[in-house]
Amino acid sequence: MTVLRRLIVAGVAATALALAAPSQAQTIEKSVKVAPGGLYEIVFNPADDTVLVAAVGPRGETRGAIARLDADLTPVGAIDVSSNPLYGLGFNSRTQILYGTATRSGSVDAVDVRTGEVVAHITDGDDDAAHVREAIVDEAANKVYVTIVGGEAGDASRPNQVWVVDGATHTLEKKIDAAVGGLTGAALDAAGGRLFVTGMSSGEVGVIDLASGQTTARWPTLSERPTNVAYDAEGGRLFVASQGSGDLTVMSAADGSIIRKVPTGEGALSVAYDAGNGRIYVANRQAGTVTVVNGADYAVLANLQTGTLPQTIAIDRETHAVYVTNKARGLPRNAPAGTPVPVDPAGDTVTLIRP
Repeated sequence: MTVLRRLIVAGVAATALALAAPSQAQTIEKSVKVAPGGLYEIVFNPADDTVLVAAVGPRGETRGAIARLDADLTPVGAIDVSSNPLYGLGFNSRTQILYGTATRSGSVDAVDVRTGEVVAHITDGDDDAAHVREAIVDEAANKVYVTIVGGEAGDASRPNQVWVVDGATHTLEKKIDAAVGGLTGAALDAAGGRLFVTGMSSGEVGVIDLASGQTTARWPTLSERPTNVAYDAEGGRLFVASQGSGDLTVMSAADGSIIRKVPTGEGALSVAYDAGNGRIYVANRQAGTVTVVNGADYAVLANLQTGTLPQTIAIDRETHAVYVTNKARGLPRNAPAGTPVPVDPAGDTVTLIRP
C-alpha cells in the first residue's frame, strides 16, 4: 500500500470510529462492468492495491483474461490468457505469482503479474483432464493446494484429490486423495499443517493432514451441498457456505462440532472472513446478494444486492474493503450458434463494498 493511501485510510478509519456506531455494516459504494465478461474468481494484490479478476469471456468464445482494476475499480490493464482461460485464482503476494485453474484443459497456470507472463503450465500428465477448481496458496511455504473435483467418496475412477504444487519450481509435487465426495473448496491451517476441504455431494468437511496425506476426520455439516470454506485461525473456527440449503455453518476447527447455523440466501456459494473487523461475508449466487455476518454473535448485519450472480469475494485486509465478482446470466449450454447474448446490466460486474 502506498504511503499516501495509508494516510488516507488511517484518516478515514479514525473518522469512522469517531462517528459511526460499532454495529454499522458495510454498504455498496459502486459496481463496474469488467471486460471481457464471464467473471469467476477474484483476488486482491496488497503490493500495488489492485484487484485481479478471472474473466473467461462469453460462452463459446476464446477471450480469457485476467482483468486488473485499481482499488477504486478503475481498469488498469489486463493479462491475456485466452489460450488457456483461467477460472479459479490463488495468489502469492510475496512472489507476485498468480495461480489460475484452467477448468477446460484440466491444468494450472502460474502467471507473473509484474510482467504478465505465464511462467508455467502445470498438469498431472494424465490423458483425462482433471476438474481443477480452487487454488489455495501457502505464502510462507511457497506451496499451492489445488482441489480436484471427483465423484462420490471412494470412487476410484473419479478420485477427489488435492494437487500440491511447489511454488519455487512450479511443478506438481504430489497428489493427495481426499476421502470426501464431490470435493470443491478448501481452506488452509498453515500452522497446524491441515487442509480443510468441502465435500459437496457427501455434505461434509474433510480434514487432511498435509504431512501424511491422510484424511484424518470427516465432519458432517448438516447442510446441503457445502461448497466453500474459510478458516479463522485465531478463533479456531470454520465458516462453510452451502449452496443447497442457502446458509452459513460455523464449525469448530478442533472437532467439527457445529457452533451456529445462519440462513443467508439461495445458492450460498462462497465465503470469506476478515479477522481485522470480525466480519464474515457470504456470496449467495441465486439470491444475488452478499450477506454480512457479525463474527462475534452471528447476527446478520446486512444483505447487500451486489449483482446478478455473486461468485467470489476478495478483501483488502488493511482498509477492509470487500470486492465481489458478479457473473451475468448467459446463454444456456444448448443455445443454437448465433443466438444473441442477453443484456444483463447487473452481471459481469465487480462490486466494491466499503466500511
